[in-house]
Amino acid sequence: MTKYSKTRRLIAPLALALVGTAAACVDLKETPITGITSAYYSTPSGFESVVGAMYQPLRSFWGLERGATMTVFGTDEFQKGADGSYKFFNDYTSLLNGDVDFIQQTWRDFYQGINSANTVIDVAKSANLPAATLALRVGEARFLRAMYYFTLVRTYGDVPLTLIPTAGVQTATTRETTAKVYDAIIADLIAAEGALPDKAAQYGRADKPAAQHLLGEVYLTRNAAGDAAKAEAELQAVVSNPRFALAPTEKFLWDFGNEVNSEVVWAIQYTADPITNGASIPLLASQSNVEYGNKLHLYFGYPYDIEPGMQRDIPGDRPFKRFRPTTWLLGLWNTPGTNNNTTPDQRYQDIFRVGWVSNNANNTGYKLGDGTVITPKYNLGDTTIFFPSREVTLAERKAVKYKMYAPSEYNDAIFPPMNKYFDPSRTATNQEPGQRDHPVMRLANTILMLAESQFLQGGAKIPLAVANINRIRTRAAKPGRAAEMQITAADLSIDFILDERARELTGETTRFFDLTRTHKLVERVTKYNPGGAPNVKACNELRPIPNTEILLSTGGIKQNPCY
Repeated sequence: MTKYSKTRRLIAPLALALVGTAAACVDLKETPITGITSAYYSTPSGFESVVGAMYQPLRSFWGLERGATMTVFGTDEFQKGADGSYKFFNDYTSLLNGDVDFIQQTWRDFYQGINSANTVIDVAKSANLPAATLALRVGEARFLRAMYYFTLVRTYGDVPLTLIPTAGVQTATTRETTAKVYDAIIADLIAAEGALPDKAAQYGRADKPAAQHLLGEVYLTRNAAGDAAKAEAELQAVVSNPRFALAPTEKFLWDFGNEVNSEVVWAIQYTADPITNGASIPLLASQSNVEYGNKLHLYFGYPYDIEPGMQRDIPGDRPFKRFRPTTWLLGLWNTPGTNNNTTPDQRYQDIFRVGWVSNNANNTGYKLGDGTVITPKYNLGDTTIFFPSREVTLAERKAVKYKMYAPSEYNDAIFPPMNKYFDPSRTATNQEPGQRDHPVMRLANTILMLAESQFLQGGAKIPLAVANINRIRTRAAKPGRAAEMQITAADLSIDFILDERARELTGETTRFFDLTRTHKLVERVTKYNPGGAPNVKACNELRPIPNTEILLSTGGIKQNPCY
């Protein structure tokens, strides 16, 4: 199914509900301008409006710089590139504090989504809709409330737990324990699993496999006694579901127009319509306008457009150079004695762009290491730039007219760019918003989490974990080389699982949570991320609490350690 045939896309209106915690200190004495009262939510149109509103905050995090910064930076996969204002997320300096807008906005927007979900659950008791419709929408609400709380508790630790709608200013806010928040999340997801259909009638709405995938991840993250077996049961239900199958290659999965495919368990929807995507008026005068559209295509780029024979074009995208892959990541697909061109693993070539052809014939020159000036005349379509992923000799450089970048030449601006998010649907070279969906849940991730849950149980589960990892590696193999990709029980460890997750899920806004779930953040950032290594500490597994929440809570909220 192509991108343009997705006529079932979920269209969510602008968020209607007030923020549910201390951040909601709008002046309630002002005259309402919308005319919307609580009674409106009990009508069919009002109820569906608030149902749509609870989906909207998804587009404030996933698919935007905010979510990527908080999940990609400061890990073993990516370090800071040349551009951007949020490098302190990577370096763990004192600039990472509770005054940072991304920290405040994530809290605010997710509690807004929670309050919308609370409103749906409450209003459903009396709304004038068929009972089956109400049960379905409550299932969606409990799924989304769980998803927002899961992200909040992983990000901030103990957080306020509100399970009823809030319509006024609250200043007596306190943080509930992580254990209590997890109990609420799990209760919501068990209820959602029982209420949601195997396949949503409208693409983009929550359904049963999405709830099972998320519940499996919740159990893995909580990791209490018996949780690994519970995670296995939920994840196996998704993996065994005949609706889902691995795409033929990872390249197919990320080719634009293939977002709706058998591997996607649940995705956050984007379109070319800025209103649908979330453009809105700020809640408070001090807040900037909400971003809209999937912008991940911007942040992993290399400035090809300043090279000889090149100019910026839509297929090459707009390179912001925010996230630079670490040296460790770029070598991760290698096997001993090989480079990324000869390894049996196809994924490096599938997800990194290593070559360009001329789209701007010119005579711009460049120098080689011995001072030789190369001034080629590029014809349109000639190769102009190549990243061979190995060191090259001066003689090799002189034998070709295109420019080569060896690994020793990579820096904060020059590196092979990840191409998963390129968006050729944009209509102008400098356009920022894109319309690519963001697959928050896909089968390969489900399978890898299933393998992790089996590994944690040990014993007879180890061969099952090996088989599941080999499913992913078989799909990743170059033609005829699947046998070289297989692992055995002797290879299996939590570090190998994390390595395989990096190979498969590079840049997919999961990595910070992978490392904090396994408590490997400090070890791996210290080993592989030069910017973060000097400062990262165990307390960085949580982000700072927004200072606005601390000030407004009349002493009920304290700042996290480290900040």
